[in-house]
Amino acid sequence: MKKERLNSLKFLIVLFAVMQIMSVVLFNIPRITYASSYSKKNNFLSQIKLSGVFATSYTYNFADPIAAPEYPHGNYNGNYNDDFKANGFTINELDITLSKNPFSDGRNNFGVGFTATLDTGESIQHPESYMGNLSYYMEPAYKRPLYGFRNLYVSFGIPVGNGLKVDIGMHNSPIGFESHNLSKNWENTYSIIDSVEPGSLTGIALSYPIIPKKLKTFFQVSYVYQSMLPINSYPTYEFYISYKPLKIINFHEGMVYGAENFLIYNNNIIPDNLNKYFYNYMDAEYKTLHCLDFVLDYEMGINGGINKSIVQNNNININNAVSPNTALIPTSNSTYGRSHFSGLAFYIHHYDLSKIGRFSQTVREVRVWDPNGMWESVSIPGEAFNYFDSTLTLGFRPAMNIFKHAQFRVELENQITNHRVFGDGKSVQNTINFMLIRTF
Repeated sequence: MKKERLNSLKFLIVLFAVMQIMSVVLFNIPRITYASSYSKKNNFLSQIKLSGVFATSYTYNFADPIAAPEYPHGNYNGNYNDDFKANGFTINELDITLSKNPFSDGRNNFGVGFTATLDTGESIQHPESYMGNLSYYMEPAYKRPLYGFRNLYVSFGIPVGNGLKVDIGMHNSPIGFESHNLSKNWENTYSIIDSVEPGSLTGIALSYPIIPKKLKTFFQVSYVYQSMLPINSYPTYEFYISYKPLKIINFHEGMVYGAENFLIYNNNIIPDNLNKYFYNYMDAEYKTLHCLDFVLDYEMGINGGINKSIVQNNNININNAVSPNTALIPTSNSTYGRSHFSGLAFYIHHYDLSKIGRFSQTVREVRVWDPNGMWESVSIPGEAFNYFDSTLTLGFRPAMNIFKHAQFRVELENQITNHRVFGDGKSVQNTINFMLIRTF
């Protein structure tokens, strides 16, 4: 009898304890769930980064530029896309980037991220984010809007292998050695090779590290070529690969293919889907002594032109047609505007660290062949052009907290070509540029 009472008592005690535990768990489930969701939300917000670049400069052009329809005051630098105003101050770049890495929680977890870069300043024209916007070609250069998105895409981190990253939206293409970010470049201006490269592409991009920190790949299929407003819906393909076998050596190879050509006639954009555009680049970078870089960059492009059938079927008067970069001239029995381009650039970059700050010196030598005169901005269609571009850039970052993210630069640049296209009928153009760059 006593054993039964003891067993009953034990049962009641255990039952009471279990009920207490269950009640505590049940009443706190909403709190736990809320705390967990709040933690995840708070973690997502903490992984969002805000960054930006501000660059302003003063340029003096010794070629004494004269007035032209696009530049009625004559204050322009020939053969520039990013720094065309001469003899005055300008804002070269002011960009604000909001981003989140989709692999913030590791490459073994599925993640979502994004990148949005809003730019203003002269260099926004450099990646040609207004390609496809009719007014961009119908208005003089000094009236063009100097603002736009350079990047605007959503990213997905997929835990496959070493981590597959998928971007959907407008992507600033990693084409050529120089970046479309002045704080990452050694010079104040972009090279004359870089000025003819494709810019922003809108579509789906895949990036995957085959060998982490050594071999990386990037592939993109775009249905809008270089534009915030579409020209057409035909795909453009881009492929990019980076290989770093050693810490001191880095190789890059990339190409863009498939962008069709188009012309403007009677305020309409008329595409040619048959003749495609191809651009390729390759570069090698060698680092030594922890303070010295050597870079060799080769780039080439082929423009398919416009079929004569497009001109005939649309009853186009070629004298009144406008092409985005060049005049419409016959280049074969069946094609207008067919052309090719090649360029070679060599860089030497050195820096010193001292008690007062960081000093840097960069020499850039560029040679460009434009045999049909249809690639460089000051070339004359139908004529062969050769360009030589020499640049010396000196940089200084003071060792003071207030200048921690700032750099002062002075750049001397000399351009020579085989035609008199600079300034007041000159074949030589010399400029000096003083620049302040601030990152945040």
